[in-house]
Formats: sequence, structure tokens, C-alpha cells
Amino acid sequence: MDLVSRGDAHQIMERLVRFAAENVDVDRCTLTSLDQDVLRVEASYERGGPPDFVGHEYPLTWLSRQPLLFQAVTSGAIVLGGNLGEGGNTDPELAPALLAIHHTAIVPLSVGETVGAVLILSRRSDRAFVPEELQGLQQVGLLAALALRNARLVEQARNAQRRGLDSLTQMSIHVASSVASATFFEKMSETVAGLVTAERAGFWQLTGTELVPLHQPSDGAEVLRAEQRGILDSTGDGDLARVLFAGEALRLIRGDTSSMSVRSDSMLARLEARDVLAVPWRTAAVPLGILVACNSLSGFSDQDEWIMRLAARASALVWQGYAAERRAQGLQAAELDRLEAHAQGMAALERQKSEFLQLASHELRAPITLVSGYLSMLEEGSLGELPTQAAKVVPLMTARMRHMSELVDRMLTTSRMEIRARGQNARDVSMDSLARSVAATASASAGRPPRTISVVSSGRVRVRADPELVETILSNLVSNAVKYSPEGREVTVTVREEPGWVAVDVTDGGNGIADEDLSKLFQPFGRLQGAIAAGIQGTGLGLHLSRGLAQAQGGDIDVTSRSGEGSTFTLRLPRGRKRSAGRIDA
Repeated sequence: MDLVSRGDAHQIMERLVRFAAENVDVDRCTLTSLDQDVLRVEASYERGGPPDFVGHEYPLTWLSRQPLLFQAVTSGAIVLGGNLGEGGNTDPELAPALLAIHHTAIVPLSVGETVGAVLILSRRSDRAFVPEELQGLQQVGLLAALALRNARLVEQARNAQRRGLDSLTQMSIHVASSVASATFFEKMSETVAGLVTAERAGFWQLTGTELVPLHQPSDGAEVLRAEQRGILDSTGDGDLARVLFAGEALRLIRGDTSSMSVRSDSMLARLEARDVLAVPWRTAAVPLGILVACNSLSGFSDQDEWIMRLAARASALVWQGYAAERRAQGLQAAELDRLEAHAQGMAALERQKSEFLQLASHELRAPITLVSGYLSMLEEGSLGELPTQAAKVVPLMTARMRHMSELVDRMLTTSRMEIRARGQNARDVSMDSLARSVAATASASAGRPPRTISVVSSGRVRVRADPELVETILSNLVSNAVKYSPEGREVTVTVREEPGWVAVDVTDGGNGIADEDLSKLFQPFGRLQGAIAAGIQGTGLGLHLSRGLAQAQGGDIDVTSRSGEGSTFTLRLPRGRKRSAGRIDA
């Protein structure tokens, strides 16, 4: 219990070997393992100094040149004899030490039915071994063999951990990359082949009822030939169906009939490979295909299967990401096509609207001019004196024709603006002078007596803008202010500066605008019910056109109003900055 209760497996083996040597009184005691095709020295004790050949390995074929060892391994019984160096059948480096041995005892150690190790005891003195002194060594040796097996299991677990961590690291590099789909699966296949020490590996995608390779190996060898694609129907390849739909793994070793779980006509059996490991490649919901590795250098293990399943699961997540990206791109392309078609339709409607406004304006202008001319002649008496009742009607007709002419002019102006402002006509403009000119013109045309329109300004306010467009805007704002201000109430135009902007306030003395009506002011052909009821003439295009012209120059028009206290419309234009042409929603 003391010998095996502490330390790692190799320390336990060293203590047991020393214990055996001291209790049987030998010069050397060596524990040698038999693992697959190799005989390896695991632990040794030598009287007078540490051994120098622990770790040496010999092929099992070497046993045929060592009769004592061969007899003990094959029979499982204790064998007694001379030294192991007789006849020169040993390692030259070990021969001098072995030739000094006179008596040898070989104790086979079995775990189960197989001899997994041997305990070799030797004496330099001419004192032979007797069976009675060796009987208890098999129990001690069995502990050493168990420690040896434990050491192997620990080593395998550590190797599995290292391989697992290496696998996760290499896979995560590919998963985190932003390469194209074909490149990703090609690199992942190369990584999988390296992780499971196989000559090649590859993904096969399930397409309909066929399995198609996603890529061809770089060496030019075909993992799956076109004529070997398996048909997965009721008479097809049942082995592949189990991998695809039941989640089973499939291993095939050629020449080993015990592992031939696939039929001779199976697609995997027809592959040009000496051994194959296939695992399912699928998402949580549907099978995508299979991941196959061919020609392992050391034989496929359970850990290889685990690594391939991990790679297949990670690749399925990446596949879903690529599929989601393709769907998003398809939806984006469809949305772009829809928006482009909508934009083209809107552009066509805009053209049709402009053409209609131009045609209507031109067609109406001629009869309006003709009728207005005759009305003017009637008012002047050029066509003779009119009856009293007719003379009263003519001024009303003249006013209506003037209103109609104004409407046609604004329709024509709107159509000619054609969506974009004329940025090439921008130049340095004195807003003070422009405001005074507009105020004077509006005052003179307001009728008798002239309306008072005052201009308040510092006299030095300038802006870079299109003077013709700005004059149109201010004329519309001032004209509206005059219309909605009762006689005797002043209209004020204030030119001022704000940080980065030039502002012009046009304030009237009217009844103001209700809050619920403010949103209707700038709509085309939009007029307030109060103005219509009061008989105030208008087209409903002036404010709409003015705001469009302001926005086209990088500015805007705002309004503030309180019912019963009048309204203020403010034009703002950027000062000293480049402006991109906007759109006018005519």
C-alpha cells in the first residue's frame, strides 16, 4: 500500500522494481512493456548506480532472437536461464553489461489474458534462481503492470487533451476567418486531415439524392468520382443513409473482413482508400452531407471520430452563416430592385406631372390673355359705353382673370424648376436691398391706398444664393402677409443674422393660424378653410413652391403663429458654405 499510494505511475513503477530487486537480492531488476509492435524498457533498478537504458525500444521481432523472453511471453510462465547477451543477439551498447550476468529470471505479467509486460531479474554472482523465491514477484509485478497501464491511460488522456485543444484552436481560426465558402471548406478539410493524420479529407454535400464533393484535393486525386455518386433512395446506399440520417459514424478498413460493415457495392467501399472514416455533417434540423477522411497513417481512433464530429458541427454552423448571408443578399437585391422600380415609377410620374403642368399652362395662357384684353377694353370704354349692370360685373371678371393668370404663372414656374435648383446662378446677394425691393413692389401692387410694409435691417447682411429664386420666395411670403393682414395693420420684413445663417422674418398682422392647420401650409394646393371662408384669393402653390426653392439652396422656411396674434414666416439660408442641390416636391 505504501508503494502504490503516492506519486505518479512512473514513480510507482520505479519503487516496485526497487522493492522486487531488494527482496529477491538481485543485481538488476527491469520492467519491460509490450505495446503493439514495440518492446520498451519502462523502469529499472541496478545495484551500485542508476540504469542508463530506461526508455530504450526494440521491435517485437527482436524476441525471436531472445529465446528466454520469447518463451516467457508466449507461455505466460516464469522462465529461468543464463544471460540475455549470449550469442551476440542483443544491443551492442548493452552487450557488455548483459554478458556479465550469470543467471536470469523472467517473470511474465498478465492483465487479463494478454502478457503486457515482463519483469527481468539478473545476478552477476553464480547463484541460480529457485522457483520458490520468485513466487511472490508476480503479485508485485502485477501492481507494476497496473501502474504501467495507468501511465499509458494518463498519457493517452493528455495527448487527447492536447489534440483536442489543437483541434479547437485550428478550427476556430477558420471559423473566425471571413473567406469565401469554397475556400473555408477547402482549408477546413486540410486541417481535419492533419488532425486525424489522414492523407486526405473532404466534405460531400447532399444535393437532392446525390452526394457531391465541395472541392477537389490539391493533389488532384478525386475523393468522389462523378460516376460514383450514391443515390439515396429505398434501393440505394444504406450505409450512407445511416451516416446522413441516423447520425452514425462509419469506419472501413480494407482487408479486415471483421470491419467490413459496408457492402461491396457501397460508395465508400468503391473509394480508392485502404481505410475510411465518415461522420455526419448536419445542422440541428437537417443533414447537409458527410465529412470523410481517408488513409490514416496510424489507424483511425475514437478520438479521431470525436475530432471529425467537432469539425463537422463547427462547419455546419459556418454553413448556416453563409446560407443566412446569401439569403440576406438575395433579400437586399430584391429590395434594391423594388426600390429602383419604385424610383423609376416616381420619376416617370414626375415627368408626366411636369409635362402636364407645362401643357396646361401653355394651353390656358392664350385664352386668358385674350379674355383679359377684351375685359380691359370694356373697362376703358374702347368698345362703347356699357349698361350700368354690365359695368358692375366687368371689374369682378377682371379680378377673376387676374387670379387665373397668377395661378397659370405659378404652375408654369413650378414645372420649369424641374426638381433641382439652379445652383450655377448663385452669387453674392445683399439681402437688405433685395428685401426693400420686394417690399416696395408689394406695397405698390397692393391697391389703394398702398399698404405699409416696413423693412428692418442692419444694412450689411449678405448671402451667397440665387437672387432670382430668393426674390420669388420673398415675394410669395410678403404677398401672403399682405393678403392676410387687415387694412391698417403693418407688415414687417426683418433681415437678421444667425450663427452660420441669414434669416428673413415676414410678420403679418392677421388672425394667426391654429396649431392643427400648421401642417397643411406647405402642401401643394393646400388652403386653410378660414381663408376660403373669408374670400381671400390664392392658388395654394405659393408656400409649397417657396419652401422647395429654399430647401434646394440648403435652407428652409419655418412658421410661428398664435391664433389672434398674427404669423411670422422665416426664410433661412446658409451663409458662406457649399450647398448640395436639393429636390423640390412640386
